[in-house]
Amino acid sequence: MSQVRVRLKHQITIPTRIAEAAHIKPNVEVTYANGIVTLVPVNRKVRKESAMAYAGIARGLWGQTTAEIEADLNVSRDSWER
Repeated sequence: MSQVRVRLKHQITIPTRIAEAAHIKPNVEVTYANGIVTLVPVNRKVRKESAMAYAGIARGLWGQTTAEIEADLNVSRDSWER
């Protein structure tokens, strides 16, 4: 973790390697919540999908029926070291 100096007028300088990795340009949005200061580049693309877009993404991964899912879980549990 890098430390930065806060100047008298509350100015900070972000280390170059961090600014480049985060693609930070001169315009940055700053928020403060729950003791955490967050910097977000203004030109950051906003995601258009909500968390609900991921609902059901793993459907069918462990089986289609309850019995198939239980069987898969039992096989996994039997492989654990006890």
